[in-house]
Amino acid sequence: MRKCKIKAINVYSEIGNLKKVLVHTPGKEIEYISPDRLDELLFSALLEPKQARKEHEDFLKILKQENVEVIQLIDLVSETYEEASKEEKDSFIDRWLDEVEPKIKNNIVREKIKSFVTSKKNIKEMISLMMSGIMAKELGIEYNTELVVDPMPNLYFTRDPFASIGNGVTIHRMKYKTRRRETIFSEFIFSSNTDYKDIYQYSSRNDKNTIEGGDVFVYNETTLVIGISERTEIEEIETIAKKMINNVENSFKTIIAISVPKKKNLMHLDTWLTMLDFDKFLYSPNMMKDTLEVWKVKIDGNDHVFKKRNMSLEAILEEIIGKKPILIPVAGSSSSQLEIDLETHFDATNYLVIRPGVVVGYDRNKKTQLALEKVGIKVLAFNGNQLSLGMGSSRCMSMPLIRDKYIIKNK
Repeated sequence: MRKCKIKAINVYSEIGNLKKVLVHTPGKEIEYISPDRLDELLFSALLEPKQARKEHEDFLKILKQENVEVIQLIDLVSETYEEASKEEKDSFIDRWLDEVEPKIKNNIVREKIKSFVTSKKNIKEMISLMMSGIMAKELGIEYNTELVVDPMPNLYFTRDPFASIGNGVTIHRMKYKTRRRETIFSEFIFSSNTDYKDIYQYSSRNDKNTIEGGDVFVYNETTLVIGISERTEIEEIETIAKKMINNVENSFKTIIAISVPKKKNLMHLDTWLTMLDFDKFLYSPNMMKDTLEVWKVKIDGNDHVFKKRNMSLEAILEEIIGKKPILIPVAGSSSSQLEIDLETHFDATNYLVIRPGVVVGYDRNKKTQLALEKVGIKVLAFNGNQLSLGMGSSRCMSMPLIRDKYIIKNK
């Protein structure tokens, strides 16, 4: 197995050169999405698996061509398991079994599942089973459902289970039960992997309140922007602020919390607003009012202070970057409401920045791409007609592990 040589988390920017990123190419788990469970599993339609995987491979091809090192989640979890102690391995498997959906009420079935998974000589095959789900027929048993272990079909959205923040991470309690199990893998990596186990953690999957990575932005070395959304609660932002005080290496002085529309299919701040260059921001007009509710959290010495304000998006961003921002509306400034709605629905704001002013995203959002190119943003586009049915684009499908710091010139 290829040895992962990443030594740290280092992300102090949204736009600095992307060096290393965590992804997950959809596995068998997307084959277990059924028509009657679309809402439960958080998909808008059934995916065609072969095409979805090809689209994801095309996405990764772009990243590699741009000299980004791509780390697969399954490789990193498998590496962690390989080097973990017996106690750590047993704890990881037991936690996974404890949280299996549907809940295992029969100890005999539990033992059959455990034996089936751990009997695999290939660690990667074992981890794949844990992610993809297990059918009763694979165990050779009669059961009240075909799936003894439910799939984790949203795993290809690696942005959400944890977030890289400076030299630390937030490990998340996710909103919906179908996704909550995904963070078992994050917790395992950051507790047992040699390269990652000493990374500072600002939050835990066992916290009371929810947060997801699509709401977390590192604007610069001192400022975080976090969405208060359908899946992220303001109370968890306070938890993060408190823990930042205790990290002697923390450089963040301000958290800007922005209230965004709470819609199930537009669930995070990055489905409404993204930073694409130092002064260029893409937003959906559907989130805009005259003013937005904003909380400014100052992290100062041994304390943190919340202050609520009502501000325009332009004023918020100008305060952060120190100059008037260039605001680019989804679908361009002359679009109809229908065009805005369609491109917002298919995550037209959800581009991943490779380096300042160079982004990657779906080619289906054609009007937004034209609007970006008019202001000098280079768009590396790929077909995502299947992947987009999971309601996320390139930013959702990537978790930066290392970015170069962005040096502001001629501010």
